[in-house]
Amino acid sequence: MLDLIVIGGGVAGYAAALRTSQLGGKVLLVEKDKLGGTCLHRGCIPSKVLFQQSAVVEDYRSALKSGLFEDEATIKLEAVANRQNEVVHRLYLGLEYLFRKRDIPVIHGCALIEGAGRVLVEKDNVEYYKTRNILIATGSEEKKLAVPGSSFALSAEDALAPPAALCSVMIIGAGNTGLELASAYTSLGFKVTVVEKEKFILPSLGDRDTSNWLSFLFKRRGIEIITDAEIEAIHGTKEGPKKVALKTRSGVKELEAELVIASLGRTPRTEAVDDSLGIVKTPQGVAVNEKQETGVAGIYAAGDVTGPPMLAHLAYFEGITAAENALGGDVFLGKNSIPACLAANPSLAWVGLTEEMAKEKGINYRVGRFDFGANSRAVLEGRGEGFVKVIVGEEKGYVLGMQVLGHTAEELIMQGALAIRNCLTFEQLTKTIHPHPTFSEALWEAYLSVQGDSLHV
Repeated sequence: MLDLIVIGGGVAGYAAALRTSQLGGKVLLVEKDKLGGTCLHRGCIPSKVLFQQSAVVEDYRSALKSGLFEDEATIKLEAVANRQNEVVHRLYLGLEYLFRKRDIPVIHGCALIEGAGRVLVEKDNVEYYKTRNILIATGSEEKKLAVPGSSFALSAEDALAPPAALCSVMIIGAGNTGLELASAYTSLGFKVTVVEKEKFILPSLGDRDTSNWLSFLFKRRGIEIITDAEIEAIHGTKEGPKKVALKTRSGVKELEAELVIASLGRTPRTEAVDDSLGIVKTPQGVAVNEKQETGVAGIYAAGDVTGPPMLAHLAYFEGITAAENALGGDVFLGKNSIPACLAANPSLAWVGLTEEMAKEKGINYRVGRFDFGANSRAVLEGRGEGFVKVIVGEEKGYVLGMQVLGHTAEELIMQGALAIRNCLTFEQLTKTIHPHPTFSEALWEAYLSVQGDSLHV
């Protein structure tokens, strides 16, 4: 008898399978495509390769301005896709090796939960499997643009590999993926316009101040940003230029772009879950508790299928939590310190409460802030844009939240996540020696600034 059948081989699913094997459990994974799911093949990894390649271009331009080089480089856009394929293939082979090493069987097919402990798998034929527990880790898919002419728009996944020739680009949606694409495409030399239906970009951040600063820095790089606007229609042809009709506060206007990309976020895939099972499904996804239980005994869910925030690093932990509980554990996953990252120029990362969230909750708080323009490492690298902002509780000084806008933000944010997870105070962190000269010193200075003691301002 199997201990666990995992439906879906993305990060939540494969992490759960690997953890089950580590604990000595007998596990089977069902995946209709390839191990690694969206994150490895069509999301996190190829998008970060795109960011890394565009960052190389920015570094070269910076060195050119400093006089280190004399000649402008010719960018070979096709090299981006080649590098993406190379990295994805290498990581995929590594994942396959892990499953062979731990003797975890993978069946390629479509799974349907027929009841507690019973899974149907369709491949060349139909097979039934019995198990003590089931994990739903079927992930998510891109939301579709539903306007006349939407077929003329490229999906965000398809846009991860840029076209071979420079052109004008319109990106619909200023969430994480849309802004990452906008930043990378701009670095590679494309002329980019971003359209967002909300009044400010990156609405999931929940901090207008930081969003406005990010918008200002993007615009300074030449990215046109249009907010509070909705797409009404796209006119043109698949290959030729498109005219996009926008409904704005001042009326309907038409803009032209040679390439249109729809980046509208993602929606959970719940087709493996029959409505008769009694599992609660909402438009947000499959409902679970902090043990990743669905409410139906022996059936768990993890990853994007459970709804936002749809983050690969959260999916890892949800999958592991589900596996441990399926094998008799009593593990609760705390979700108050989940970092989120935007791989762009400049980078942005955040964790915990923003200032606006603290206000809404009626929490008495203080804010510490330090600009990278006064950080020696940022200045010597020519990366003085941005700042660190820390939210601390008024009464005991616990770190409640952090936002980092600037270079290496996605690495620096871990200090905020650790502080929140372990209930550290800003005073404890001010007494922690940070190496010099580093970007991390900006965190130290932000903690000091909570009580007006920043050294370099």
